[in-house]
Amino acid sequence: MRKKILVATAIAVVALLLLGEISSNVGAKRSIFVKGDKDEIELAKQISKEKLREYALRVHGLANAEDFSIQKAEIDELKMAHVKFRQNVNGIPVWEGEAIVHLRSDGEVSVITDDLKAGVYMDTTANLSAEDAVELARRYDRRLRRFSDEPKVDLWIYRGEDRDHLAYRIQFRRIEEGKYPSMPVIFIDAQTGEKIFSYENLQTGTGSSLYSGNVTISTSLSGSTYYMEDLNRRLGTFDFRNGTSSVYRFTDSDDIWDGTSQRAGVDAHYGAMKTYDYYYNVHGRRGIDNNQGPGSYTAAANSSIKLLSSRVHYGRNYNNAFWDGTYMTYGDGDGSTFGPLVTLDICGHEMTHGVTERTANLTYSGESGALNESMSDVFGAMVELYARGGSATADTWKIGEQAYTPGTAGDALRYMDDPHKAPNSGFTADDDPDHYAERYTGTADNGGVHVNSGIANKAFYLVAIGGTHHRSGVTVSGIGTSKAAKIWYRALTYYMTSGTNFSGARTATLNAAADLYGSSSAEYNTVATA
Repeated sequence: MRKKILVATAIAVVALLLLGEISSNVGAKRSIFVKGDKDEIELAKQISKEKLREYALRVHGLANAEDFSIQKAEIDELKMAHVKFRQNVNGIPVWEGEAIVHLRSDGEVSVITDDLKAGVYMDTTANLSAEDAVELARRYDRRLRRFSDEPKVDLWIYRGEDRDHLAYRIQFRRIEEGKYPSMPVIFIDAQTGEKIFSYENLQTGTGSSLYSGNVTISTSLSGSTYYMEDLNRRLGTFDFRNGTSSVYRFTDSDDIWDGTSQRAGVDAHYGAMKTYDYYYNVHGRRGIDNNQGPGSYTAAANSSIKLLSSRVHYGRNYNNAFWDGTYMTYGDGDGSTFGPLVTLDICGHEMTHGVTERTANLTYSGESGALNESMSDVFGAMVELYARGGSATADTWKIGEQAYTPGTAGDALRYMDDPHKAPNSGFTADDDPDHYAERYTGTADNGGVHVNSGIANKAFYLVAIGGTHHRSGVTVSGIGTSKAAKIWYRALTYYMTSGTNFSGARTATLNAAADLYGSSSAEYNTVATA
């Protein structure tokens, strides 16, 4: 951990030096990114690859430009280009080995987000086959023998604590009748057969609705039947009918969705609509993948349209909601610990897992996993605030308060303003922690993804609202939820990589604040202080 923090600090210094070099000349150069079209994006790729080659050689001693493959490139509303690269060795990708080159509108480097792995020198010939690795994984974890879906297997270079490994990443999946859903990921050394790392990748966390009263929802008509499908936003809501395998369409004859079994569907559909609208109207993003997808089930009224799908009434007494890479799925709860998990903030939370997957793709383990969870909490709260209107209240900072312990008024699953108020899980003395010094360092909860999310949640609250942190004694002047959310969104979508830790997240939010408001602005200083 100390090594990661020192590296991140060094990167920040390099970034600031680059920024200083460029600022003196930027006024004399013309903009080359104006339209943001395909030609300009191709130009950005060419410039970025050359800049990264120079940087990687100078900073890390990495000399082979072909060891970097472009993952994505885009030009944003500020006419800055962002080109994300993956590090490869002999054509094999390096786990969490990534870099993002950020170019100003004149084509000069603003900063380089650096999570490259230096000194990867190893034999990339596997001694084991993929089939051997799968069998070994099933020996290490016998429950995997009961997973009926065929696992996905690919080859990576994984940097362990003591050495680098050529490893098979094996992605298992079980979402079937009568079984708890699970998506474990296991890394098996391709030369020795040892298990080197694993984590759980299932990311949990007018009609009459359960939680939002009478609301207007967008539906479609085919023949004389209405469907809970929004063809403009390309969203659909489906019913498990308390099973876990087959789903059914919600239908209605008069477009008044007031049946008892329909109400959870109305909440999920309304939540998906409001989440889509929040991301589009506030951040200019068209859904999870920025292209109104990913689509899964086809629309009843138009078979050429695939819908991003919410699925409700999952199983019986299922106390969770999850994003599995394709769908949002919501349980009904057991009526005691949880009611139906379809509140606005939970819907926003689950869809944000999808946004994170399609942008930074934060690994769902350890500090990056805690940041993944925190991003979902942050934007779940912002979706709720957007839908309700007005200013933030105490309830804005409560996560899942309407669904959690339905028999107890006023409590919540998590508290962004005061994470210590969360129900104590026993992981630390300060559950949930709100300061890095209090963090959980064990292996449970995927390394504390839900527990340590409180650290980043508290930081967002302080930036947005302000206050004095009880641990550090530092007082922060808030800049408002709107500006804070814009900074967090930009940090997530442009400046974070799959392996970003808390130190890297601070650098990412500072870079985002500098882009939006300037490095001498009150907004930048607030982020720096928090």
